[in-house]
Amino acid sequence: MKIKKNLSDEEMFKGYVEKESFENAFDADEKIVSSKMKNKAAAAKELLLPAEAQEKLNQYLLEISMDWFKNGNGDVVWKIYKEQGQIIIKPSPAKKKDLR
Repeated sequence: MKIKKNLSDEEMFKGYVEKESFENAFDADEKIVSSKMKNKAAAAKELLLPAEAQEKLNQYLLEISMDWFKNGNGDVVWKIYKEQGQIIIKPSPAKKKDLR
């Protein structure tokens, strides 16, 4: 049997199933938990807008942020609320924490 060169790890181990033992039983549980966490994080970051609308929104937010900092207003906090069927996003100054 010839051994093929330049194979990826996935290609080399295709079809191989490791038997569960004491050493690898804990490893399998961690993989399941981490994959569930990644799926939840991806779902939370997903924005339900068409790509064109999302791009425009990001562009406008960047423009407003740049104007905010150019005017010397300091850190910004975005206030988001719904008013008469419209979503309104407004910048406001961030409150500084008192470190006394």
